[in-house]
Amino acid sequence: MPEAPGVEYREIPGRGCLNLRGDADDPTLRDATATTLGTELPTEPCSWQSSGDTRACWLGPDEWLLIVPDGEQSRVEQQLREAVSGPLSVVDVSGGFVHANLGGDNAAKVLQKSSPYDFHPRNFPPGRCVQTVFAQAGALVVAIEDGSFVLIFRRSYADYLVHWIADAAEEYGYPMHRT
Repeated sequence: MPEAPGVEYREIPGRGCLNLRGDADDPTLRDATATTLGTELPTEPCSWQSSGDTRACWLGPDEWLLIVPDGEQSRVEQQLREAVSGPLSVVDVSGGFVHANLGGDNAAKVLQKSSPYDFHPRNFPPGRCVQTVFAQAGALVVAIEDGSFVLIFRRSYADYLVHWIADAAEEYGYPMHRT
């Protein structure tokens, strides 16, 4: 039986994204997101919270990326708008992003090649997320419980980043297909 590659990449279909901006101290925002998403908004920098297939990623003191199953964006947006009394911005940005999973024993090494951020597990354990430069393109990197990483990047960079990952991961047994 062939040995498993040290890096595995797969796109994650069926994800919706909402950019949420609001006052983290507003109790109606906190209550609305907890009720609507089933999880609280993270307030610790570079962290995320989840419930089932829904994840809220901290982007800034008043900004989060809400990741929901595709098709749920309108419902989540409407419920948040109806429930929050203070300043609020919630925008469906789903069409602009690709979600992918980078896993395997050497996934963190590929991330180290791609970014100035320190992705060593002691610095970037599960539960952390960071917006960073990834192979000269912006991306949100999310460390998840199984030791892999979710990468969220602009759709316009998808082809470039898939090829970049394949090249950077080739030394770890990633199947590089050359044409």
